[in-house]
Amino acid sequence: MRKLPPFGKPLALFLDTGGRLENDINLFFGHKAWEKGKSFSQMYPCRTLTLPPWDHPCHYFWPVKNCDVLIFESGYADESYITDLAGALFEHSANIVRCVTSQYELIKFDK
Repeated sequence: MRKLPPFGKPLALFLDTGGRLENDINLFFGHKAWEKGKSFSQMYPCRTLTLPPWDHPCHYFWPVKNCDVLIFESGYADESYITDLAGALFEHSANIVRCVTSQYELIKFDK
């Protein structure tokens, strides 16, 4: 069985008890993902996920069913890695997946 990503437990519990998010889940990945996710999770514990640097997205259970996800790249990620992450989120029934790159470009992914 796959494990939850870092900072994923509050979100998983919220969704499992019937909670519905009104805003995007913010997912941080890349070189500085841990620091950014930790900081964001203090204010928004039910809207924060992190993919540790160099971990593959398929190693995790993503609690994103029927949710919109905004990915923030924090450096050193190539396009195929971002595409793999979006695919893993769609496999776990995310509604919408978008990514803000470290160059501030917005990428929208299709199912």
